[in-house]
Amino acid sequence: MKLDILAVSSALLGFVAGETRLTGDILQGYPVIENLDITDVPANTISRYWISAAQAQGGGVSYFLPIFVARGSNDSIESGRRLSLGGSIHGDELNGVAVVQRVFRELNESGIVQGGDFNGTVIGLPTQNPSGNVNNQRQFFSSSSNGFFYDLNRFFPGESIADGGDIVGSYVSTIWNNVWGNGSNVNIAVDFHTLSTGSIGPLWAYADYRLDGVQRLAELAQPDIIKIDPGQEGTIETTWVDSDVPAITLEIGPANNWNQTLISRAVDFTFRLMDDLRMTSGGTPQVDLSNTYRATNFSDVYSSYSGWVEMYISPLEDVEEGQSVGTVYNSWGDVLERLVSAVTGRVLQVQVDPAIEQGSSVASIVYNETMS
Repeated sequence: MKLDILAVSSALLGFVAGETRLTGDILQGYPVIENLDITDVPANTISRYWISAAQAQGGGVSYFLPIFVARGSNDSIESGRRLSLGGSIHGDELNGVAVVQRVFRELNESGIVQGGDFNGTVIGLPTQNPSGNVNNQRQFFSSSSNGFFYDLNRFFPGESIADGGDIVGSYVSTIWNNVWGNGSNVNIAVDFHTLSTGSIGPLWAYADYRLDGVQRLAELAQPDIIKIDPGQEGTIETTWVDSDVPAITLEIGPANNWNQTLISRAVDFTFRLMDDLRMTSGGTPQVDLSNTYRATNFSDVYSSYSGWVEMYISPLEDVEEGQSVGTVYNSWGDVLERLVSAVTGRVLQVQVDPAIEQGSSVASIVYNETMS
């Protein structure tokens, strides 16, 4: 499967040429750009830029996104791969922030980029949703008409204001077109996520195996679970895949905390990936999938009542169809509902916030049709 990634990437080496346009502004010591073109970023250098993805209501204060670019030798524009690493498109999903930061810190400290031995380019966006980060919640907040919340990861590739888009469409269009160059700056991508606030889970990947190269990409992560998945329109992962760029979504545990164990596993994956793509010289990695569970289906456990839930299962635990997985209580402590699994499979995520609403999912179990 290794050749699949290389073949797809090689087919995408042609560029939609632009230029890295500077606004002339400096923010926290780094230049602000309007557009990124990796061909004119300094070679053998790790550069830092800001870009304004949108402007907030009332004075036009910009939402600035930080951009890392690790650019290899001049020759690597043609010979090397172009990798995108994105974090925190959801504002409460913070482990990906640390992953991107650590990858670039380790690249810098190793001296491999500056030494001329790095064959390729890596673009890193550690915080893609500063509005969500500031508000400490998942969504992007638009203050128009007293305010609306939007899931940015449902609007890619977006639409500029000039083409009739709104603030949300324009925001994601800036990332897609002005950072990733509508694919010209990138030919393989990883989008780092976590679960939403209130749940716990392991390291796992969404992977659309229909595109060559995606399976190898997912397996290099050596996750606890691979969810073989057709994707969802408007997400970063699916927009890449629809553009014939191998991409996965890598979910790195729970929201709103830095889980150092899972962060380290995601960082290790990123360097394995760079070895596999021959960006670095570590050789072809041997992948260990002995602890990886692959599945094609989700089964959610839903509560019929609002109340307080006590869960009896943990992530990565195997469960049987009909097994008791939790109990919902009212405020008196009376039993409202006993929850059971509808399938035989493995626990992916579990609600740890005991306060729940009726109709909400309190656990997700992954399985294959033949296992149910």
